[in-house]
Amino acid sequence: MMKQRYAKWLGALAGALLLASSLPAHTQAQSGAEFGGIVFEDLNVNGLRDADEQGIAGVAVSNGREVAQTGTDGAYTLPLYDEMVVFAVKPAGYAFPLDENNKPEFYYVHQPDGSPDFIAEYDGLVPTGDLPASVDFALTKVDEPDTFTALILGDTQVTNSAELDYLRDDIVAELTDTDALLALMMGDNVNDNLALYDRYLSIMSAIGLPMYFVPGNHDMNYDSPDAQYEYDTFKRVFGPTYYSFNYGQVHFVILSDVIWDGEAYHGELGAQQLEWLANDLAQVPQDALIVLNMHIPLASWQDRTSTQHAVADRDQMFALLEGRNAIALAGHTHTLERFMPGEEIEAWGGSLPIQQIVVGAACGSWWSGDKDERGIPISYQRDAAPNGYMLFHFDGNQFSEQYIPADSAVSDDMILSFDSRLGQNTSQDVVTPGELSSTTLVANIFSGSRDSVVEYRIDDNPTAPMVRNNNVADPYVMSQTASLEDWLYPLSSTHIWTAALPTDLTPGAHTITVSTTDVYGQSFESVKVFEVWATE
Repeated sequence: MMKQRYAKWLGALAGALLLASSLPAHTQAQSGAEFGGIVFEDLNVNGLRDADEQGIAGVAVSNGREVAQTGTDGAYTLPLYDEMVVFAVKPAGYAFPLDENNKPEFYYVHQPDGSPDFIAEYDGLVPTGDLPASVDFALTKVDEPDTFTALILGDTQVTNSAELDYLRDDIVAELTDTDALLALMMGDNVNDNLALYDRYLSIMSAIGLPMYFVPGNHDMNYDSPDAQYEYDTFKRVFGPTYYSFNYGQVHFVILSDVIWDGEAYHGELGAQQLEWLANDLAQVPQDALIVLNMHIPLASWQDRTSTQHAVADRDQMFALLEGRNAIALAGHTHTLERFMPGEEIEAWGGSLPIQQIVVGAACGSWWSGDKDERGIPISYQRDAAPNGYMLFHFDGNQFSEQYIPADSAVSDDMILSFDSRLGQNTSQDVVTPGELSSTTLVANIFSGSRDSVVEYRIDDNPTAPMVRNNNVADPYVMSQTASLEDWLYPLSSTHIWTAALPTDLTPGAHTITVSTTDVYGQSFESVKVFEVWATE
């Protein structure tokens, strides 16, 4: 079946390339024209190639379609396009220089005439003029281990200065001493207000890591009539909308999967990006771990029927990944979802051949809800996960991960509560004897996936399994968010487990212990004390 999909994708790509002659001139290569440059080792770290600095062989460089490798002298040659972003792919064991905001300097934007006049609400690209005679890239050797941690932040999505304050104090402040090696932002960096980019970057730079950015639908220029210039402000600030880089034995791929038609957006990669991805992956060792990073997920649970929450041409991408060790990461849905390979997605009518994680949102549900003692909203996400971030731990071509809630008052891995079928959410943890038969223990487990093992024990009784239930919402979080607008209200979740309470519990205090072991063998435990007592 995968080979059939691959053959279909090749046919679709060939058709798209045959149509290239009918595309606007700015999408076309200049007939027979090429450009080139040198990737060199910057011994004195001045960003310039000095006489004694040698080229580096075997470095991939791309014009956004083709990918070339540098020769023994560090030189490369590529076809020239009227408009393009040229970027080098960071090899393991090397680093690009960082700018004042910790963004790696690995690209050159070539847009000779700048942004069109209709890109007017926010500053686009100024005219770049003629391409330099040599588009060079500087690298320095670094001691880069095969075992490292990456920080992943989904949907920071700040709308104004107050929300930038929340981001700074709720997320960034606790990450300034992280031992991670790099940070990836999964799109919707701001919430349509692109004027916030400068302060946003300054705040994020305080984390002190090389920063890599995915474009999201709220990072777009909505005054663009189509997808061609939808990210001109993003390109001015962050660089290319899709690219790749290597750390250790991991090949990270940043993808742009939001297509704007002037009125609405949907999830899609498109023929040009798939062409580049095929060329990029051809340079990657077969045994490397490929980590795909995109904004719109390939598929999701809560929005499983929406074209704005899935990638239309995902099967073409899967064909390129056949036989590869790959995982896909995404944001966008403000949920925390894990899909294991082959897991059927109910009501979606399909499954994913690779693992996918929707990494949650740093802003939760758009910085909504009551405020804590710091004045920061307690912003639970649409699936009742707290706002936060993920840490991915890589060891060679293997990985494990954990979601970290931003609010230190929330347990590291779960929320335990009770749900009464009599209609009373027993958030005070007092259950009457008559309610025992209609009360359910609910475990909202942030690390939960299809392959998690979840068990509970009441007092000293034997341990029993809990059942995963994707159609249940967390009753505690529901009680905390009841005042929100309907569209912010937590719904069902992929990380809820339930168990019925025994009906023979004696009056008095009882202890529930819930333990879980995730797919990586990581174990977590939480304890809850509740009472069985007749109400007065």
